[in-house]
Amino acid sequence: MQALIGASALTAVAVVPPVQGRMLIVSAIGESDAEIAAWALDQGLSIVGRGPVSGSLVAEGPARDVALAALGDGRIVIAAPAAGCGSRAKQ
Repeated sequence: MQALIGASALTAVAVVPPVQGRMLIVSAIGESDAEIAAWALDQGLSIVGRGPVSGSLVAEGPARDVALAALGDGRIVIAAPAAGCGSRAKQ
């Protein structure tokens, strides 16, 4: 039982977006990368690069501030690990 609780806690920490930092935004409604990027920019986020799957991108900014708005708009915001999650976008 303790192992299950520990594993659950580690999983939650791994996917909860940081207060400020990189996040992975995934469309739950089949939007294009451009539509997700436009939404992210409207939220005041900086685009870091494409996400690991189609319909996702990596952004940087106040993740927890936009997480609830994202969910209401058909997007999911999770923590973006530094390794393997987007490449730096050209500014």
